[in-house]
Amino acid sequence: MLHQFCKMEAKSEGFFQEVCEKTDQPGLSIPDLDTSRRLLIQLPLLEAFISKEPFAEHVRSFLCFSKKHKGSEQLSDIRLLHKAFPLVRVLDIESLDFSFSNLFKELYHLRYIAISGNCASLPAFVGKFWNLQTLILNTKASTIEIKADIWNMLQLRHLHTNVPAKLTSPATQTTYGSSCLQTLSKVAPGSCGEDVLLRACNLKKVSIQGEMAEFLETNKGGFRNFAKLKFLEHLKLLNDFGRSMRKVVQLPPAFAEYLQKLNKLTLSHTKFPWSDANILARLECLEVLKLKENAFSGTTWDLDIGGCFSQLKVLFIQRADFEIWKASDLSFQRLKCLVLISCDKLEVVPFELAGVSSLQQMTLENTNKAIKSAKAIECRKRELIQESKKRKFGMDISQAPDSSKFKLMIFPPETSDCNAI
Repeated sequence: MLHQFCKMEAKSEGFFQEVCEKTDQPGLSIPDLDTSRRLLIQLPLLEAFISKEPFAEHVRSFLCFSKKHKGSEQLSDIRLLHKAFPLVRVLDIESLDFSFSNLFKELYHLRYIAISGNCASLPAFVGKFWNLQTLILNTKASTIEIKADIWNMLQLRHLHTNVPAKLTSPATQTTYGSSCLQTLSKVAPGSCGEDVLLRACNLKKVSIQGEMAEFLETNKGGFRNFAKLKFLEHLKLLNDFGRSMRKVVQLPPAFAEYLQKLNKLTLSHTKFPWSDANILARLECLEVLKLKENAFSGTTWDLDIGGCFSQLKVLFIQRADFEIWKASDLSFQRLKCLVLISCDKLEVVPFELAGVSSLQQMTLENTNKAIKSAKAIECRKRELIQESKKRKFGMDISQAPDSSKFKLMIFPPETSDCNAI
């Protein structure tokens, strides 16, 4: 409803002008390019539009969208696109298979770029886009080298790549202070050197993808440099299997010490021992924890031994091989949502979670062995909720609000549930 309302309001106020097909005859219906400031077009119509060699110097935002995959189609002459919008500030053409041209160098007013292509590097001239604030780059290459001097791009706040980015080190001598970068996603572990993170000390969101074994080594690993990121709130560590596949990846003991303000953490393929999970409990601001693709490995996760996630609200575990999970009602005092996906060896969800008053939702997907215990928690939660309502509202609980309801979702649904539907 809200989405439809926003679309209607945007249309009524002429927020975006759309290039579309004519309804009564072949051809395109093109808005007045002398008055249009925000233009959008579907990808299948882009070639026909650009082939007319339009000149839209008043357009400040151009959006090309498609239901297909990003970078699914090419233009016969990409230069015509660059030439059409000389003063564009927002350029979102992720659906197009993009390539850089000499004319692209002239788009100095760009503040937002979202592109897709097959490039293995970001050209150095992009570093001259002084006004650029957000850069989103999707490539078919396995990594991307950032040749542009992003450290002297004073307005750049967010750099997003779909593959690990290899960054150039900042110059040792510079006129400017720390970078304004707040988001760096994704970056190769080798690019997280002291010189880089010292310059990027204002980062709030970081995603690192690559071989993590050496990066996380206690004595010489690059993770020590994260002590310089005093404002970091979101972190992703995505381990790639390669030459270090046989190396044991360990969580640094000082992990929580370096990341005192972290409130969202995602780990994937790291295979830390479950005993290391208690290190994460020391993250006093952690609210969302996502453990994907064997982020931890082993048969038992025992939180009875000094593990208490005091602020955690969301716990997401996907494809973990643990069988036994021990916890108390104090282990997750503020937990609201628990999601277990493909934890097919897990025998029991700790019954003690029924005593967590904040727990509102539990989802089990392809976690069949633990279904019985999850239903026991659901039953106990309902009893506790009814008891709480009686204390607050007396015997007449019909007037009690529904905000305290607990919801259990199981996928795929059991046969009895399907019949009930």
